[in-house]
Amino acid sequence: MKAPTAYLPNLTPLRGLAALFTVVFHLNIGSQALLNSKASLVIDKMYLMVDFFFVLSGFILMHVYAERFQGSVTGNGFKKFGIARFARVYPLHLFTLLYLVGLRVWFLSAGGTDNPWRAVSYRWDALPTNLLLVQAMNIHDWFSWNNAAWSISTEWWMYMLFPFLVKPFFRLNAAGRVAVMLACFGGYLGIMFLIQPIVRFAEPMAFVKPLVAGSLNVAYDWGFLRCAFGFVIGTMMYLGYKDGWAKSFFGNGTVFVLLALGMFACLHFGVPDVCTVAFFPLLLLSAAYGSPRMDAFFGTKPLQRIGDWSFSIYLVHQPILYTIEMVTAYLNPPKPGAAPSGPPPEPDRLMGWLTALAFIAITLLLSFLTYRFIEVPARNWINKRFDTKKRAIEAA
Repeated sequence: MKAPTAYLPNLTPLRGLAALFTVVFHLNIGSQALLNSKASLVIDKMYLMVDFFFVLSGFILMHVYAERFQGSVTGNGFKKFGIARFARVYPLHLFTLLYLVGLRVWFLSAGGTDNPWRAVSYRWDALPTNLLLVQAMNIHDWFSWNNAAWSISTEWWMYMLFPFLVKPFFRLNAAGRVAVMLACFGGYLGIMFLIQPIVRFAEPMAFVKPLVAGSLNVAYDWGFLRCAFGFVIGTMMYLGYKDGWAKSFFGNGTVFVLLALGMFACLHFGVPDVCTVAFFPLLLLSAAYGSPRMDAFFGTKPLQRIGDWSFSIYLVHQPILYTIEMVTAYLNPPKPGAAPSGPPPEPDRLMGWLTALAFIAITLLLSFLTYRFIEVPARNWINKRFDTKKRAIEAA
């Protein structure tokens, strides 16, 4: 009998930490209640944690599934792979989408007063694209429903391409792998300097455009390209890991810490996004190799649990935010004819962080519940129903 694929436990907490950094990023948008961008861009730039997920997905899928597709892609093999990936991502995506539809119906039926952001975000014509996971294919001019799900949609289509990439990727020699990675980083530059200028913005959201110019932060429009480049970089780095590339150097806790510090320095100073992303595959390589100290640190139960809940953290935190926003808007409707109140007051940093910590605690609790009662049962049921052999390793 074929031995099961070895588990890479050090990568699980990284996924959880990236999800929490994404939560912090969304909590700081607009209000800058946690950190003013004039002091540091470290939180403002944490939208790049999504790119970390893309690189991680490519790495993990190669680790888990590459042997299945190194020879050829059979119809039965592709079917089982597709069902397993569907079972991994779709149930929770559908749950959060239906929850937001219900929330929207309640808000409108209760007489809630809309604003431009809600009007463009909760578009009924975007429901089919969200159900089909194509909402990030340059169909819409703004985010829709559970905004974070745009990246899930792009990953889904990379999953569908993945089996057909394995064989040609494994045939690459070292020079070929380097060439592919350089091409992906060239693609990133294309996003920054060619795609960003043509990004469409819904009219009420046009004020956002100057905030994202020159970055990798494309999502609802050209998000698939952003995902594809990161995903392929992850697959190339996995091939380096499999060959033991520079293992004695990267399999070291000190090197991992230095790489993490380098990444955070890039975030802090707001260097071009492509420089920050360059640290992601190296961090994964170092963590995958591991070391006694890294293994002990990442093997702690709290970090492993946060990693297990990472998908729920990522998909649940925005519906929680939207619930708070809609309930607040319903309870405090704008007064007819009220004069503009002027710019918002300078946020209280202490209160901002205390509120953020409370929100994260609520998110972790609800993520635990959705993981236990939605993610895992739905995945197990689908896999059992369609007789896919569940692998005892982490899902990307």
